[in-house]
Parts: sequence; structure tokens; C-alpha cells
Amino acid sequence: MEVQRVTLHAAYAASLRDPSVRDIVRACAEETAEHQGVATPSVEIHDDRVELSAPLPQTVLVVLAAELRRATGRWHRAKFGAPLWQGE
Repeated sequence: MEVQRVTLHAAYAASLRDPSVRDIVRACAEETAEHQGVATPSVEIHDDRVELSAPLPQTVLVVLAAELRRATGRWHRAKFGAPLWQGE
């Protein structure tokens, strides 16, 4: 299967610079994939975005990204009082 990619854009240019935020985002991506019983995506974290890639159907990867966005966005807003992702 061809590798698919999905990108989540951060609300601010440096939203993902903090190592603790990066760790939570990576752990959540891995846990979400494990919970859904699918291959763990490659997680590339930049200061302003997260790129997920995996040899999964595009729809599955989008669902993983949506759950990652929902869970980490809620956590970030509760902890820091600010959105993590664009459009929140």
C-alpha cells in the first residue's frame, strides 16, 4: 500500500516548540493508532505542524489525525488556556 500523509497545522508558529507538548502529541498519535488496531504512523513534529504518514488508507489516517487533534487540543487548552491547532 502507498504511504499516505496528513498534516495538522498549529495555531501559532511555535506552538509545538515545547518538548513536553511534542512528547504528548507523539504519545497520543501512537496510542490512538494502537487503540484503533492499525499501524503506528510516522510522526514528524515541527514547530508549526505535525505530519503523519503511514501505509494506511487515507481515510484511516485522517481519522487518526482527527482524534489526535481532538485529544491534544482539549489537553492543551486545559493546560495552557490556548488552542493548539488552527481552527480551534
